[in-house]
Amino acid sequence: MWSKTRKAMEERMAPSLKGRVFYDFEYCRPHYWTEPPANPKCHCTFCSYNRFFRIIVDKKEKIMIANSDVYYKSERYPTEEEKRRKGLFEIADVAYAMHLYLNVYSIDECLSWENPLTYLFAVMDRRVGKRTVQRLYKDMENKPQWIQRFIRLRAEAEGIAENVSIKKTSGTDNTDISA
Repeated sequence: MWSKTRKAMEERMAPSLKGRVFYDFEYCRPHYWTEPPANPKCHCTFCSYNRFFRIIVDKKEKIMIANSDVYYKSERYPTEEEKRRKGLFEIADVAYAMHLYLNVYSIDECLSWENPLTYLFAVMDRRVGKRTVQRLYKDMENKPQWIQRFIRLRAEAEGIAENVSIKKTSGTDNTDISA
């Protein structure tokens, strides 16, 4: 299923981002519960919970969007507000947002900010033109930092934002895209 979804997502990606942005999903599940984990780095009890979704920029910057460790290894689940602010969701949130983005919502509905993940996918969508990207870029200070990264990336790719560079932040798997 993921290969078809990834293909559909990448077909909708803006031409200016193709070859620079990739969707990466990993779901570690052994064939039988008695087998050792398929991923040697996996340290969860049943291994089926070791899942993540991230966006890779320029084949080196990995921006985590969903990580099962946030849910299954923490004392409490993040609230909806915490998820929106931090930009770290559960795999089910990502799958649902992809379904809405690919099958239900129009591009305008995706850009309404009702669902931050559909908003993220819409920012990178080929159906979003330069004027809309320019408007999003001008209004991005109202959005969380994690979504501003992608707005800046798209604006830079379209030639709207000047001198936007990607740099790695120390100590995290996330990256900052800053002007």
